[in-house]
Order: sequence, then C-alpha cells, then structure tokens
Amino acid sequence: MNIPSPTQFTDDSHYQNTIIKYSRRLIGYFNYGTDERRMNLGNLQHPNKNGFADCSSLVWLVMKQAGYNVGQTAFSTPEMENDAKNAHQYFRQIHAKNVKPGDIVIVNVGTGYGPNGHTAIIDGSYHGRKTQIIEIGGIDPMGAVHRSTIAQSFQSLLKEGSITYARPTK
Repeated sequence: MNIPSPTQFTDDSHYQNTIIKYSRRLIGYFNYGTDERRMNLGNLQHPNKNGFADCSSLVWLVMKQAGYNVGQTAFSTPEMENDAKNAHQYFRQIHAKNVKPGDIVIVNVGTGYGPNGHTAIIDGSYHGRKTQIIEIGGIDPMGAVHRSTIAQSFQSLLKEGSITYARPTK
C-alpha cells in the first residue's frame, strides 16, 4: 500500500479551523470498524486510541468535539450527502472552488453504504484530486486515522460516484 509519509504534506499548523485542530489530534487513533463497532470511540472528549470508527463516525466525532450540534449518533455517508444537498442541518453543499480546510468531501456510488461511499476532512488548500485529507479507511482500509489525498483514497469511487463538497454548519 502506498501511503504517503507525513513529510509529503503541507504544513497546516497555521490553520485556525477547529475541525482541522481536532482531526489532527486524532491521527494515529482508532481501528477501522463498521456497524455497531463504528461508535466504539470511548469518551468523546478523550477518545480511546484503540477504539473503533469508520469514515463518517470520524467526521461526526470531530464535529462534536469542535462544538457542532450533531446529535448523539454518528452520521452515515449517504445521510451526510443528503443533508448537504437538502436539509442543511449539519452541512451545506459548496462548490469545489470554495473548498477550504475543515470542509468535508463525500463520494457515494449507488446507496453509498459500505464500500460504495467514503468521506473525509479537507486538510489543506484545494488542489483538485491532490487535495490533502484526514480520514480513516480509504487507502488504508483497516488502519488508523491518517492523512492522504482525494485521488489516493477515493480513486475507485471517483470512477462511478458523485463528489460532494460540504461545509459543516453550526
């Protein structure tokens, strides 16, 4: 597996966005887990490094830690896309040219569940598919939270799926 080293990424320490701050703190945390295991995060303010999460529960946790009102149960990837495009309770869809650190990228194929969907946190300036992200799953489907790029992590989904960029709403 070709996971980029941390030195290949842009220094984003100057970002003031709370979503970026909280997501960076979770790099190296969690095992990938789906279904009932995806919420085995431990204490929300002090997560269990050896707990479990999936891509959408990671986004939910980071938003919760950053003070967003996201309810008590983690999102699913298709629910995130639907909310961004319609209800705007947690997200609002944005155009790619407006993407900035702390925004969310969502790609769904068909129903968007399981291997048919993925989501991640934008972790740098927008550079199309070379944009840096923080995720769990993706190119390292069983590993911990890590950095990657949209192209590396979403490549199989990008062939068939629709890409949605979303900004979390307070």
